[in-house]
Amino acid sequence: MIGWRLFGPRGIPGQAPAELTVRARKGASLDALPRLEPRLWASLCEGLRRQATARLVEVGERLGASQLSPAGSEDLATRDYMLALDAYTAAGKLLDEAATPPDFAGVLVLLDIAAHRFAAANARHQGKRPPHVPRRCFYNPLHGPAAHESDRPRGNGRKRSAVRGAPRTRLPVCAGCLHLLQSKQSPDVLVTPVTVRAGRGRVAGVPVPYYAVPAAQSLWSATGFGCLPGCSDADLVARVLRGESRRAAAPRAAPPR
Repeated sequence: MIGWRLFGPRGIPGQAPAELTVRARKGASLDALPRLEPRLWASLCEGLRRQATARLVEVGERLGASQLSPAGSEDLATRDYMLALDAYTAAGKLLDEAATPPDFAGVLVLLDIAAHRFAAANARHQGKRPPHVPRRCFYNPLHGPAAHESDRPRGNGRKRSAVRGAPRTRLPVCAGCLHLLQSKQSPDVLVTPVTVRAGRGRVAGVPVPYYAVPAAQSLWSATGFGCLPGCSDADLVARVLRGESRRAAAPRAAPPR
């Protein structure tokens, strides 16, 4: 049985989000798979949509009221300011297309990038040191800021991720998830719905960690919302603006055990 837990607020039932489809291993039973009814997935997404919409308005008002106009010689301030504007544009674009919890989480992450980069541009423009930008929790970017890096020792002394499906690297993690990991429990991960098929049977609405989706089929899995090695806020913003957040149809994925 899958031990991953669903997170998030309750909202108004609506339409269920689109799902990935994966095929179970030969001989696998579907009976033990956890599942959520379409109305619960829709309720979760509706709550996140309201949260993202309110945040979009808040950040937009902050940007719109600003008199900031970095001079041509202020390269770093200009860079941060332009990234803030691009991140805000990307968030609005993504909100129009969002269909799953990770999509809505992506909107909120982009708005955080916009707010943080705008604050940095203001500070640089005033000759001050820009405020620290906290890393996001890999397991769920909707959690508080990451305060630690998580890994676990293997028998040979090397480190590995504590959760099946997560990349084998050191991961930024919030205090709550770290506590769960130290207690040998699964962290409270951000999930996405999949449909699992086995023979002639199928189970829809199975919650799996967003990072269990193949990276080729999910921008969020590929980047960890910008927190994986080799990724950056600027890279995440650019990829959303290019439309890479839209999933390909009928992906092939390793089903959860």
